[in-house]
Parts: sequence; structure tokens; C-alpha cells
Amino acid sequence: MSAANASPPDGKLWNGTWHLNAKASKWGAAGKEMSETRIYDFSGGKLSLKSSGKNGKGKDMSLAYSAGCDGKTVPMTGSPNADSVSLTCVSGREIRATSSLKGKTTVKSVATISADGKQLTLKRTYVGMKGAPTEVLVFTR
Repeated sequence: MSAANASPPDGKLWNGTWHLNAKASKWGAAGKEMSETRIYDFSGGKLSLKSSGKNGKGKDMSLAYSAGCDGKTVPMTGSPNADSVSLTCVSGREIRATSSLKGKTTVKSVATISADGKQLTLKRTYVGMKGAPTEVLVFTR
């Protein structure tokens, strides 16, 4: 499905605060996060994300972006793994993201909200790491 034909995110499902369920998540070589809170807002044709939490070593982390679902690259702040992101909205419940650092793809992810709107699953693959490890993060409201 091309970006032009894809459905925009369903704001009723995406908008709001999501909390990481670390016990339900599956971690890869990048390391387990202790906590993460994601705040999504879809408005004006753009999906904005503000994320904050603690990594496995207890260090504060955060990232933010605001992007359309058109596959165009936009700046991302706060991530050690990426300085830009592009989004493709597959459906009202699914978004694919490609994150890059200095023009090189570093992370590919798929975020999907359950049909009942209660769970967000983020499957993240670290392209630049040996073996391209994948993590599956589970968030709830």
C-alpha cells in the first residue's frame, strides 16, 4: 500500500499516554528499558511523539518528533540511535517508522494498536547492529 492510499492514524486510538509494560516486552541486544512513557498526538495531519523514560542502566532518556504519514524524513531529537524519522501509516492502527542517523538507516519499527485500543505493540529492529536484533515493546494506557 502506498503512503498516498494509506489511512491516517485513528486519533481516538493513538492520542494519549502509553506506559511501557517491561515484563510483557521482549528485549534484544540493545538492552532492556526500565521504564518509558509515550505521549502521542495526531492532529493537523501529523503524528507527534514525546517519549521519556529510563534505560536499563537507570539513565534518563527522551525523544520527540512530529511527522506526517507521507514517508518524508523529519528531525528527531533525543535519541542516541537516530536524528531523523520517516513514517508510513499502513492503517488507522498501524504505523511503520524508519529512523536514521546521519542519513543511514539505524532502526525500523512497526507500531500497532490492538483492536480494542488498550495495547500498543512496538516491534523495533536495529538495522545497524550485528544480527539486526529485534525487540517487542508492549505499552498500555
